[in-house]
Amino acid sequence: MIQIVLLSGFLGAGKTTLMQRLLDTYKDHKIGVIINEFGKINIDAKLVSREGIDIAELSNGSIFCACIKDKFVDGLIEMAKTDIEYLFIEASGLADPSNMGEIVAGIRRETNDNLQISGSICVVDGVSFLELVDMLPALERQVKHANAVIVNKMDLIDENTFKDITDKVAGINPAVKIYAATHCNVDIKEITEHFAPDTADSEETTNTYESRPSTFIVHCDEPIEKEKLVEFLRSIAGSSYRIKGFARTDEGTVEVSGVVNNLVISPWDGDEETEIVVISSVGIRMLSLITENSKRITEGRFYI
Repeated sequence: MIQIVLLSGFLGAGKTTLMQRLLDTYKDHKIGVIINEFGKINIDAKLVSREGIDIAELSNGSIFCACIKDKFVDGLIEMAKTDIEYLFIEASGLADPSNMGEIVAGIRRETNDNLQISGSICVVDGVSFLELVDMLPALERQVKHANAVIVNKMDLIDENTFKDITDKVAGINPAVKIYAATHCNVDIKEITEHFAPDTADSEETTNTYESRPSTFIVHCDEPIEKEKLVEFLRSIAGSSYRIKGFARTDEGTVEVSGVVNNLVISPWDGDEETEIVVISSVGIRMLSLITENSKRITEGRFYI
């Protein structure tokens, strides 16, 4: 029977880093991967891609929402027909996995009952969790339906903040096991082989057509000056949930990763085109910000 491990957590919390650690830990096993992004392009699939692993990409919505749930179900059914031992699923940052158990139970006949949910790991962003959890129902649901919670980015928070986070997590899910980490550097098998029992019943997800955030893909047809890239991204970051992608600059290709105003730009050993996904709750305002700041900073070279 194929064991499913679900990864949840807010945008930029560290799910992709954890996925990479999972793949390294289970490299001697047959593995399948499903990567889910809210944007129309799937940046995370490029980040975890490696030889010998089947990766299914599901973009432009949450796998738990009616908008692409049928594609998720089809992906699960196809994976169930393979000879993999583990299926690792990385949900999008605003996904509400409350109905995961119901989805798997609903396709038992089509999968020959070959799928079993081993557990769910929620990666909590130590920097932004306390600020966002009461505003975004999906974050609370991610914790509620987790069997393990990793409080990530411990290098960026103090002991009092960590205590406040663990108190908040325990208040939402008293049974869950909590781990502290930086860059998701944890003992993977300690977590996956000792999941806390699932005490939350499957329930209707809060992911709906109406609650979907707006996503934009920013392009540029030529290498951009790195300092102008940074200035442009900072000009729109405050109105975004998440900024993620690749950009060609005068200093080489870079990976872009930002959560609200926390922006990281790292060298990327590849020749990707400039495609930057911007996720925001203020669609019309973000459209204006991208257009106006592109004109002001880059002479209009960034476009949607």
